Amino acid sequence: MGRRIAIGLVLGALVAGGAARAADGGTARGAIQLFKKGVLGGTKESGDRSGVVVYVTGFQRPAPAVVPELDQKRQTFVPRLLPIVKGQSVVFPNRDDIYHNVFSVSPLATFDLGQYKGKETPKSVTFDKPGLVPIYCNIHPQMLSYVAVLENDAFALTQKDGRFEIQNVPPGALEINAWTPGAQRVSQPLSVAPGQVVDVVLRVDQTERIAPHKRKDGSDYPPDAEYTPD
Repeated sequence: MGRRIAIGLVLGALVAGGAARAADGGTARGAIQLFKKGVLGGTKESGDRSGVVVYVTGFQRPAPAVVPELDQKRQTFVPRLLPIVKGQSVVFPNRDDIYHNVFSVSPLATFDLGQYKGKETPKSVTFDKPGLVPIYCNIHPQMLSYVAVLENDAFALTQKDGRFEIQNVPPGALEINAWTPGAQRVSQPLSVAPGQVVDVVLRVDQTERIAPHKRKDGSDYPPDAEYTPD
């Protein structure tokens, strides 16, 4: 009987301690206003504002143990933008019945996974430097994705309506940022108190053209290779 009470007290203390740590952080929530080029010039707000990464900088937190996937599916990388934490590994499954060859020439993470089909064991890469790493396929020039290697796990991807919520943001003077392919990063100061919910609105202009890229050896893709830039 006494042992059960002791165990219960220990478990209760652990739960209470976890709740206290969670309560120490605040929440940043809000919406992204995403603008694209209009047909007749100028810009217009997009009806689909999903997939913008919103992240908090100014502190570090260790990478989680989970290993996210960057799929090769229907000759496309899914997702187009994958945020992770510095030190985290990413696995690259091939869901197609054809060969792909994933590679990166970024100085933050240079690698070449070679060719493999969907039934073969997928390969993985550990990203240990923060920054933006473009990911390509050496066979299909239209395949392009980005791994955003962040300094902590205080990030979120926006929903279709542009809304986001980032929990467990530590108290203090920080910065909140937003980025998506074809745009410049936007940032603004963020101050969060313990348990506080802060509402944020950020405008992102996705108006830049993404230029064609080279193969892993620096050569051009063959003329018959289809390239469909944004």
